[in-house]
Amino acid sequence: MRAIIIDDHKIFGEGLSMILEKIDISVVRVFQDPKEAWLYFDKFQNIDIIFTDINMPELNGFKLCEKIKNINSSIKIIVLSMYDDKRIKKQALQSGADIYLTKTASKEDIKKAVKNCFLNKDFAQKKSEPNLIKDKFTMKYKLTKREREILVQILDEKSNQEIAEVLQISKRTVETHRKNIQLKLKAKNSVGIVKIALQYDLGVI
Repeated sequence: MRAIIIDDHKIFGEGLSMILEKIDISVVRVFQDPKEAWLYFDKFQNIDIIFTDINMPELNGFKLCEKIKNINSSIKIIVLSMYDDKRIKKQALQSGADIYLTKTASKEDIKKAVKNCFLNKDFAQKKSEPNLIKDKFTMKYKLTKREREILVQILDEKSNQEIAEVLQISKRTVETHRKNIQLKLKAKNSVGIVKIALQYDLGVI
């Protein structure tokens, strides 16, 4: 099975690519620019499934889904978004996406979604946060609920200020939690945090 990934967050795209390779999906290309991805698909169309984000510059995931389905309705599209919002999910599915997952989906969630995608069955996504931080990881590093929430945002490459706005807490509080996460994971910086998370298939990471 051949796939392309479209996400303007480089770390997320690379992490997802690693997970897909583990479940025997060959990732042909990882695109950060949705327009570049569209030109590639329009020219070659040798793809079985596309994994795409929604919130991207210039060409968002909704429009991209519509354009792809207009050319090839048999192509499967799985949207992976940071938004756990019923309205956004509905719009994505109406735009042509076959399945909508949040970026906190586990490897098993993604594997099941791909299977159901081709079986034309509905896929009921599990609640994201408990799936993101797997039991083994949680037990080893003993992260608090808030630290797990912040880890999700770090894996989505958000700054401290952006995390503060999403979680509605102060920037200083985010900084404190980030330092605690680094200490618990024995990571020197955010890159180290991501590398450790990748070892556990977190976050799609």
